[in-house]
Amino acid sequence: MIQTISSTQNPSRKLLEESDHHIIRLWQEISLSAIDEDASDIHIEAQQNSCVVRFRIHGDLCLFKTYPKSDHIRLITRIKILAKLDIAEQRLPQDGRLTMIGRESSDHEIDCRVSTMPTLFGEKAVIRLLRTTNSELDIDRIGLTDSQMDIVKGCLSRRHGLILVCGPTGSGKTRTLYSFLHYLNQPHLNLCSIEDPIEIRLQGVNQIAYHPKAGLHFDAIIRALLRQDPDVMMIGEIRDSETAKLAVSAAQTGHLVLSTIHTRQALSCIERLGNFGIEPHSIAQNLLFISSQRLIRHRDLQLGRFAIHEILPFTPKLIAAIELQVTATELQEVAYAEGFRSMRHQADALFHQGLIDQSVLLHEIP
Repeated sequence: MIQTISSTQNPSRKLLEESDHHIIRLWQEISLSAIDEDASDIHIEAQQNSCVVRFRIHGDLCLFKTYPKSDHIRLITRIKILAKLDIAEQRLPQDGRLTMIGRESSDHEIDCRVSTMPTLFGEKAVIRLLRTTNSELDIDRIGLTDSQMDIVKGCLSRRHGLILVCGPTGSGKTRTLYSFLHYLNQPHLNLCSIEDPIEIRLQGVNQIAYHPKAGLHFDAIIRALLRQDPDVMMIGEIRDSETAKLAVSAAQTGHLVLSTIHTRQALSCIERLGNFGIEPHSIAQNLLFISSQRLIRHRDLQLGRFAIHEILPFTPKLIAAIELQVTATELQEVAYAEGFRSMRHQADALFHQGLIDQSVLLHEIP
């Protein structure tokens, strides 16, 4: 007969259970507070003698609380368990997902991306709260002006070509791409995406995670997808020559391709593609438009940040200028003559409307 020993009979087991409950409550306190504060990220950092928790709110990191160092390892372990990560692995970075829910029973689950990284005094965890719902992915809510919206919707109605979104990390590029996908998400279209990682789950879109450790690289996925009869392909990021050439080739052979690329301004994407080995003729004939964007602070800080865009449509005169390989200055002159308005121009208008402060113009707009 097996005798069950209760926690009241075993003091060490009781202490262990109390410790578990303490960490569960601690994580609940952190996660609920992050939701209440409308945080986009939770940073849990190991210092020499403490565990520091910070929230990113409207673009800025703010201290939430400092906990005893003894809580740090157990808190990281709790997060790893929720994110289905290897709790024994502390020397290598890991990525996973978990879900959070607010205080109210009516609150929807918030999907979160988890990243852990070894640091000098212990592992750091960053939890990105992916709050975006289908209503927030409405293309009318991403900050485009009326004239920009006409260009975007006109190009999204095309059945082949390449659309690029550029801007620095944290500028909202991913949400813009998802909004384009959401707009295109119709039963008669086969939509596919290649992402690193999958940030927002979209019903009706065949989403594929980039997984190089398993041999699943961007170029291999793109080649396989082209055999899956796609109408629309979203490539999370064009990061090298091989991916750039495959994206352009897919656009050229009858697919609508959406992607991001790391440049600061729309016009500089053309030079970037050239550096990737894409011929001027291919750039001119396959690009539909390039969008560059930033998230900037509203003058009323309670309203947080919003996106500001510049949209460069590939008009016949711009296409001709690219094929003639004119200088960057001449290309800019053609773009402005064709109605292109820079992000600076958009920001100046917002400043005169009293929607943003002058500091935004000085420090956040190129």
